[in-house]
Amino acid sequence: MAEQKTTDAQKKATQAYRERNREKTRKQSAKSAAKTYINKYCGLDDLNELKKLIEEREKELQNE
Repeated sequence: MAEQKTTDAQKKATQAYRERNREKTRKQSAKSAAKTYINKYCGLDDLNELKKLIEEREKELQNE
């Protein structure tokens, strides 16, 4: 049987952190997924669409 690399205490601590910081971990996960999509799966048309979305979002944030 394979040995566990992570202790039970560490697993509990990680789970507790994620529960206390749900929004932060959700944001980190979304950012990671976006980077993966762009770097591994995105085509030229997709990149152009994303650029437009980014420009629109930048304008929204500048107007706040």
